[in-house]
Order: sequence, then structure tokens, then C-alpha cells
Amino acid sequence: MEQNFDERAGDVRGDTVHIQDGGARDVYATTVTLSRGGARSVKADTVTVRQGGAQKVEAQSIALKQGGALSVAAERAEIVASAAAFVRANEARLDQSAVGVVVSNRAVLSGSAVGLAVAEVVEGDVRVQVKPQVAVLFGAALGAALGLLVLIGRRIR
Repeated sequence: MEQNFDERAGDVRGDTVHIQDGGARDVYATTVTLSRGGARSVKADTVTVRQGGAQKVEAQSIALKQGGALSVAAERAEIVASAAAFVRANEARLDQSAVGVVVSNRAVLSGSAVGLAVAEVVEGDVRVQVKPQVAVLFGAALGAALGLLVLIGRRIR
């Protein structure tokens, strides 16, 4: 990501970067704070987003509060009153938030909605929408459909 650094296009690089009431294209730093602002991508050790957002965030630790992100990859993600499409983290803590997909070793949910959770451990107020029997049937049907498509594709050639 950093190999395409272009300061004229709005990229920002530094040890500590604070963006308030504004935006940047790509941000590279040790510590990043976005407050009522946004960025296309953020790559840092520690990221805090308050009432802002980013398309893609890569960090050791991220705190997303009243904000949004399309994609989050972190060792530890704390998402409070926020929304994200995809979260991949060793530990993900969601409070009053909505996330499309969570992939995590440990996910802790409190008053949150998750479309799909792939986690070793899920804690908190969790309500499973897809029961194991339905998941098995769905997987078998999807596998059969994909196999059929492959066979049809070979015959058309």
C-alpha cells in the first residue's frame, strides 16, 4: 500500500497523525486518530476513529466509535455504535454495532447485529439465525450447484 504514496493526491505519512473535520486518501503512521473525518485507507499500529470512517483499516489495534469502515483487519478491534462490512481480528468486541462479516478467534457481542460470524469463541447476547442443519443443507446445495456449473462449462468448450 505504501509503495504508491503520493502526497499530492492526499496521502499522509507520519509518526502520529490526527485528522479532524477533514480527510485524506491513504494514511501511514504509528498512531492515527480520525475525528469527524475520513480516509480511503489507514495503515498504522493504533487507529482511533470517532464519528468518521475509512474504507480500509489495517492496524494492531482499532477503536471505531460512532463511525464506519468497509474493511477492518486488526489484532484487536473494538467497535462501538458503529458499522462495518467486514472485520477480521484476533479479538473483536462489538457494542451496539452492526457488522456484515466477522472473522475472529474471539468475538464478544453486546447489543450488536452480525450477518455472519466465523469465530472460535463467540460470547455475549448472541442469537443464531442459521442452525447447523440448515448450514449443512446450504453447503451441500451450493457444492452441488457449483459442481453442475463446472460440468456445464466443460461441455460448452
